[in-house]
Amino acid sequence: MIELSNQKGKTTDSMGADSGLKRYQSMDLLIWTVLLFVFETIVVKAGTVWFRSQPWTLSLVPALTAIVYMRWGIYGVFYSALGGVAICFASKADTIQYVVYILGNLFSAASLLMVKKMGKEKIRGVVFFSLLYATVVFLLMAVGRGVVSVILGKGFGAIVDFLTTDILSWVFALVIVWIARRLDGVFEDQVSYLVRLKSEEEKEKGGKDEG
Repeated sequence: MIELSNQKGKTTDSMGADSGLKRYQSMDLLIWTVLLFVFETIVVKAGTVWFRSQPWTLSLVPALTAIVYMRWGIYGVFYSALGGVAICFASKADTIQYVVYILGNLFSAASLLMVKKMGKEKIRGVVFFSLLYATVVFLLMAVGRGVVSVILGKGFGAIVDFLTTDILSWVFALVIVWIARRLDGVFEDQVSYLVRLKSEEEKEKGGKDEG
């Protein structure tokens, strides 16, 4: 009976931990979604002022999506689609552009193959790999939008257009990911981050108890 009771307690604790993680994940993704729409609107509006006469676009979607992929893995796929919505909403795009950006952004999910092969810690721990990862996310999004445009009847030049006109978005992605990796817990798998925090708290508590 004692063993059964202990096992039941462990199961209850496990369920509580899973529930807590789900709540944390939902809140975290909600916060990043709000940031996405707020910052994307600001950046798109500012870009139309700064580069009004230039064939360039500016977006934080590749940068923020790369961070969310690192934090939550496959859940970043939904975030990439929301990124397409945010861009189009901020720029008052038509229905076709919504389709192009939402479906095109989903191509960025292929970056998870890089994450799986290399590991999040290696990507986060080495500057070159962090910037390479950000570049891969950007390229996949740009190419994806171009491919969807071609499917919808545009010429193959659409792929080149997205790669060239979004070059500033790539620069921003590099800068933001570089900054994020220097901030504790931002550019990091969140399950590993929470485990690390708990371990550090236990070590600190153990040190105080010994003292």
